[in-house]
Amino acid sequence: MKQRIKHGWRALRQRYWLSLGFDVVVLVAVLWAIHAYQTRNLPLDQPTPVTRLVSLTDGRSLDAVTAGQVGVVYFFAPWCGICRHSIGNLDQQLASRSVDWATAIALDFESPDEVRAFVTETGISMPVLLGNNQTGRDWEIQAYPTYYVVDDQGRIASRSVGFSTWLGLRTRVLLSRF
Repeated sequence: MKQRIKHGWRALRQRYWLSLGFDVVVLVAVLWAIHAYQTRNLPLDQPTPVTRLVSLTDGRSLDAVTAGQVGVVYFFAPWCGICRHSIGNLDQQLASRSVDWATAIALDFESPDEVRAFVTETGISMPVLLGNNQTGRDWEIQAYPTYYVVDDQGRIASRSVGFSTWLGLRTRVLLSRF
């Protein structure tokens, strides 16, 4: 039996396209399993929590979700390195109009100045709201970054934790429109 497995493995590896296809399937399965584990306790296909918070720029009280349009609520912490590298992908989605709206909500920060420094460093243009512990509990945030794609009915259509590429965000937003 062991010899058959070794022979089969060698035969697979000698065929380039078959070998590449096998590797891609394994990689996708591993990434899907990680995603499923990370998002296992996050809400899905539920109405978004009503969230009204103070804006970083002008101190006005704003809603985190824009009713009737597809958008993304992005939770970050200013000390989070992955947030620093991934938030630009969402800002690009907003700039290219592939998403109707996007809101970034800062959590786990010491002062608004810390959040301002993050915004300046990343150069994002979307609205940034100052969240608190209750906001994190309402949205069940367990890690950073966490984002939710919200459909035009105000329901959570998709959610993810960690880095997301421009294409990954674009795909999730497109799927939420159906």
